[in-house]
Amino acid sequence: MTPSERNIELHGRVIEATNAREVPSGLLAPDFSMVHHTSLATDYTYRGSEGMRDWMDDLLEEFAEDARCEVEELVAADEDCVVALLRVAGHGVHSHRPVEFRWTEVTWFRDGLATRSIGYTSPREALAAAGGRPAGPGPRREEALEAA
Repeated sequence: MTPSERNIELHGRVIEATNAREVPSGLLAPDFSMVHHTSLATDYTYRGSEGMRDWMDDLLEEFAEDARCEVEELVAADEDCVVALLRVAGHGVHSHRPVEFRWTEVTWFRDGLATRSIGYTSPREALAAAGGRPAGPGPRREEALEAA
């Protein structure tokens, strides 16, 4: 398994844990941090496993229990990071109407653990943050930037 394939697999396991409403502590580096920019639902730096729990609570508080996080598109991956277009969909906790939320996330990995994750409103911002290097499986980052 190549490093980029391993990172894609690890990223998928983090998404699975989120959907199970579990903190994937065994997949997070001790210094893990997560930031989502101002225009997203949360504008705060979350740190460690406890921060991941707080992020999940903040993100999912407006959703009923049926909310699911999914990777809509794997934009790019390499030995350092995964860039993915994510979607959370479900029903509003109060309105019971369909609700969905999308963002592009860059998650960096080191030694088989997620070290940081940053959410962006656009794929272009995320790809620029990831460095614009060629991707492993999937499109080249430069091609994805041009399409964004």
